[in-house]
Amino acid sequence: MTRSQQAMPPGKDRLSEPGQAFETSDVLVFVEDAAITAAGVNHAQKIAGVFGGKVVLVQVLCKPVNGNGPIDPVEWDIKKQQTLKQLGMLTKGSEGANQPCSVELLEGQCVNRIKAFMEHRQGDMAASLRPRSDIEWYLSETAWGVLLSQSAAVLMIPDDAAIEPNAQYRRILVPLDGSSRAEAALPVAMKLARAEHAELIVCYVLPAPSLTELAAGDPETERLHALVRHRNEQAGKTYLDRIRKRFERNGLKISVRVSHSGDARRALIDIISKENTDFVVMTTHGQSGHRDVPTGDVARYVLTNADIPVLLVRPRNNRDNNHAFGKLSSTGVRQPAGTD
Repeated sequence: MTRSQQAMPPGKDRLSEPGQAFETSDVLVFVEDAAITAAGVNHAQKIAGVFGGKVVLVQVLCKPVNGNGPIDPVEWDIKKQQTLKQLGMLTKGSEGANQPCSVELLEGQCVNRIKAFMEHRQGDMAASLRPRSDIEWYLSETAWGVLLSQSAAVLMIPDDAAIEPNAQYRRILVPLDGSSRAEAALPVAMKLARAEHAELIVCYVLPAPSLTELAAGDPETERLHALVRHRNEQAGKTYLDRIRKRFERNGLKISVRVSHSGDARRALIDIISKENTDFVVMTTHGQSGHRDVPTGDVARYVLTNADIPVLLVRPRNNRDNNHAFGKLSSTGVRQPAGTD
């Protein structure tokens, strides 16, 4: 998702068949002492169960870098045992699950160890538990390492997002912007919704019409603004309606929302609140995503401000030309980014 979405041209539905979500995936939860909660483990177990994997609680034990001399091996061993004990206490809440949690302790520089660990498990999900009181959570070493990892998806769980072990998600939000990258979240969301018997809410935020402000107040400018807004709204509704029909044919309950906000970031947080959403599935980058940054602007804002778990899917297999309208063209209408 990006804040400056382009309208997508109407045409024949070319959306890929649902059900192409990544295969069996473990959820590797990288924890910090301040953010260890049983609720976070319950969310991770639920997602792991849907994708046929297990939960592994991972903590990086960092050696001091203050230059105060060598580490006492006895003290270091005591610290390791204490950390393993803390992790073990978290696994007790998973005893009733089909696949209880396991634990793993890493040693070294936090970000590098997380990245190296995930290089060998790229098909798995990397997860992070984060305190809601810390609005700058994504700057912490653990969360930053998770975002920089090459995992198939990233799961971020607020520490106050409580859920009972056997409770189900009722409403799952999937933001789309018309790009093939954003559509990569659909098969994953479908698999989760089917397992949870949840309703999918697919939303599209209309981009704000952009004309030079030098002509502000001019009647012709106002007319063009209104024309662009109407055209974008009709294109957005057509796009979401085709997606809705496709998923209804697959037996899923789905509803669509078109937001006139113009700011996708704040619009999504507003939709999460108004729709009582339990979970968000979206991709790390939308139309204007840059591959050299871990998340796009909208995804980062949602991660920072949402009070529910967010699953960021990383598009794979170069799907840029597999957009629902990727093979279409229309005179005077720009195609979604990634399709040209």
